[in-house]
Amino acid sequence: MLRRFSNRALAKDTRGSSTVDFAFALPILAVIMIATLQAGQVLHARGSLRHAVGEGVRLAKVNPSATQTEVITLVKAELPSLKANRLSNLTFTRGTQNGADIATVTASYTTEANYPIISFPVTITETKTVYLPS
Repeated sequence: MLRRFSNRALAKDTRGSSTVDFAFALPILAVIMIATLQAGQVLHARGSLRHAVGEGVRLAKVNPSATQTEVITLVKAELPSLKANRLSNLTFTRGTQNGADIATVTASYTTEANYPIISFPVTITETKTVYLPS
C-alpha cells in the first residue's frame, strides 16, 4: 500500500542531509587544498633560490680567487629540484662599497601558480651581498 507523505513528514526526515552538506563543502575544500599545494611549491622555489644564492656568495667570500663561472656553476648546481630553463638573471659581481670589497649574486626564477580557474607566472628574485675579507 502506498504511504501518503505530508510536508511535516518530509521536514522531519533528515536522511541524506549529510550527503547534501558534503556536496556543498567538497568543492570548497578541494580549492583550498589545491591552493595550499601551489603556495607550497612557490615557497619551495623561493627557499631553494635563496639557499643557492647564499652558497654562491659564500664561495666568493671563502675563496677570493673564485671566478664568475665557478660561482654561477655552483649556484646552478645548488638548484637540483628547480627547472634550469626557468632560471634567469643569474649574475655575480665584485665591487667596492663604503671602501670595502663586496660580492653580489643575483638570480631570478619564474614558476607557474596554477590555481583553479586562474593560472599566472610568479617571478622570484633573490640578491645577496657580502663583504669580502681584505
